[in-house]
Amino acid sequence: MNMENVGMYRELVESSDSIIIVTDPGFNIRYVSSAVIKAFDVQPEHLLGKNVFDFLNAEKIDDWKRTLTEADSTFSEEVSLTLSKGRKAYFDVHVSNLLNHYEVQGLALHLHDITKKKIKENDLIRSNQQLDQVIYKTTHDLKAPLMSALGLVNLAEKATEDDKSRYIQMIKKSLLKLDAFIEEMNDFFRNEKLAIQRDIIGMEDLLKEEIENLHNLSESRNVSMTFKIEGETDFYSDCIRVKTIVTNILSNAIKYSDPDKSEPFIRIYVLLNEEFCQIRVVDNGIGIDPKFQDKIFDLFFRATTHSQGTGIGLFIVKDTIQKLKGTINLNSTLGEGTTFEIRIPNQIYQPVEVE
Repeated sequence: MNMENVGMYRELVESSDSIIIVTDPGFNIRYVSSAVIKAFDVQPEHLLGKNVFDFLNAEKIDDWKRTLTEADSTFSEEVSLTLSKGRKAYFDVHVSNLLNHYEVQGLALHLHDITKKKIKENDLIRSNQQLDQVIYKTTHDLKAPLMSALGLVNLAEKATEDDKSRYIQMIKKSLLKLDAFIEEMNDFFRNEKLAIQRDIIGMEDLLKEEIENLHNLSESRNVSMTFKIEGETDFYSDCIRVKTIVTNILSNAIKYSDPDKSEPFIRIYVLLNEEFCQIRVVDNGIGIDPKFQDKIFDLFFRATTHSQGTGIGLFIVKDTIQKLKGTINLNSTLGEGTTFEIRIPNQIYQPVEVE
């Protein structure tokens, strides 16, 4: 091959988005293409001399070595590697055994980045698993209040006038529970399916409306709910999703309020600036046991039997916040109360980026 062709092939390799690696007979790297800079944030020369098996887990090393005992063998493998700043990436690796090749005498590896594809696959698997759980949970939790209401209707039909009023109140309670569960399911699927919007949100009006709606819950009658807003910056985000976050956090605080406290309260503090909207919700409810605090955002997890909650509200909260590129932090003391601190980016200048 003349020098002109060598230069052309080198240019083709170096301009590729895929990473090309060539090793010596001892599997030490002697060439790596410049695509490694973008993927790993490392200069090619820093990898020269390193053994290619240093980047694989023990299980794959044994598999590769067994395969490479066959002369001129080729195979493909999917591997996961940790990149710069701890970011995990996935590569489809094609390995050619050229140990007996008179010029190469080593391995030739072609690494194609499949991270986006793998993330979509993992998201699909996660969504299917969640959907299976939701369907099972929905059929169970819809049936219970429905059967309860139907049973009470039968009793009310045969009851005296004085007892009918009591049965009607019990039926209403069952139907409100059913309605609340259906609304949570709506929140769940809406968050999964709807595209992210960019709306201007008036936090004062939103909080007033949500507090007024939540006062209809029987558990909230003795709970004092107040809010304070600092900052006059316009706040842009997805209004439906922000309302979903607020509703679920407040209703959760109501469900787990402490009936033994003389003055149960929920206090909401909002800070607005051009970077973010910070929502801090403080209550003096029953609190959360430390051993459960890292699990409360899991789907259908309930840390206590104190309430008949579905265990989906806080999962929806965290999932919704993540879609808005925000964060949520928890601070809770058992028997004293809980504080949730939420930060949602203010999209005042830039619309939300949808992955």
